[in-house]
Amino acid sequence: MFGDPLSLPVKPQAGDLWVAATVVTDHQLKLGLSRILLLGPDLQQKAALHTGDFGMVSGIAVNPRTGELNALDPFARNVTRIDAEGRRVPGQASLLPGRGLGSMVFLPDGGALAGEHLSGLAPPFTGEGRLVRFDADGRVVRFYRPEYHGGVMGFLGITHLALLSDGKTVAYVSETGHTVFRYDIEADAQLPPLYVRTDPPGMVFGLATAPNDDVLVSCGNEVRRVAQDGSVVRTYAVPEGRGWSFLRATDDGAHFWAGDFFSGQLAKIALDSGETVASVKLDIPFGVTSIAEVKAA
Repeated sequence: MFGDPLSLPVKPQAGDLWVAATVVTDHQLKLGLSRILLLGPDLQQKAALHTGDFGMVSGIAVNPRTGELNALDPFARNVTRIDAEGRRVPGQASLLPGRGLGSMVFLPDGGALAGEHLSGLAPPFTGEGRLVRFDADGRVVRFYRPEYHGGVMGFLGITHLALLSDGKTVAYVSETGHTVFRYDIEADAQLPPLYVRTDPPGMVFGLATAPNDDVLVSCGNEVRRVAQDGSVVRTYAVPEGRGWSFLRATDDGAHFWAGDFFSGQLAKIALDSGETVASVKLDIPFGVTSIAEVKAA
């Protein structure tokens, strides 16, 4: 049924890229056959891996200690794990099955923090919009109930997360909402919002951290760099399109990746110059939602 293998035919290498690239078949709900691509440094596809789920991989995160990939599908309510060799990790029970997790960051203690992507009462949007903390062994150790926007449709919880340099403050959004929120996971305390977009259409999408704890915020047709005092210190141009919705800072600290959900295009942009230094059109409309670098084993 799914076509793609459940383990990769090649071993991921440092410099490769993981890309969440679901094959959408339900065009009303924008759901389909959940899939992850492995791209080489030349942005050519090396392998494809299907999770075996019907939904959408909304976020991917790589454990910096182990190189393990976590692919979070909030609609299938599953987290698929792929080890550094490209093999599917058996047994998902420790990663909270049944919860619609859609974003994840790793913490200094080796644990992780995940956002509950959905917040609604009607399937497939049921959820509570919580933050979930895991220890280094993948066990749930705490739930948090932060504020969130809900997005324009009202059923989105915490769709994108970024961890600041203190290791305890997270910035997050409900995609299509207008606010970048902050939360202190050590104090279990809501902090003042970082940024509220007031210009039309008043929506923000994904986010990522930049040097000096600036936060990059995607705004559909541009990316804004926001300082911790809430001021917009720079605006980055993106290639043509209005669906630029997810961001990922590169490991070298000099660039960030942006992705257009509508077209499936990816662009790598230099933080200093604003130049687009690489791009690829995957021609996967409404399915490309996240990108992450392979960690060296």
